[in-house]
Amino acid sequence: MFLVNDMELKYDKSQNFKERLWFIHLYAQWVKSVPNNEWSHQQAKFIDSLILNGQNYCLSPKDYLNMIDAGKKVKNKRLGFSKVL
Repeated sequence: MFLVNDMELKYDKSQNFKERLWFIHLYAQWVKSVPNNEWSHQQAKFIDSLILNGQNYCLSPKDYLNMIDAGKKVKNKRLGFSKVL
């Protein structure tokens, strides 16, 4: 990944896809190699941490969606689109 004009991130889609597949295969091997109670316990800890972190998020869902909408409007204006898709 690298930065270009206006701080946009550009990346090689093919390389990104390969990295995602590599991770999926690695994770599948790990799940197959450990006892069910161990990986399910780790999954539960991960999910619990996501829920706890979500409670600490400073934006309300409405504020977050407004922020996303504003970003889309700026991007569309920059690209020359007349309305938000």
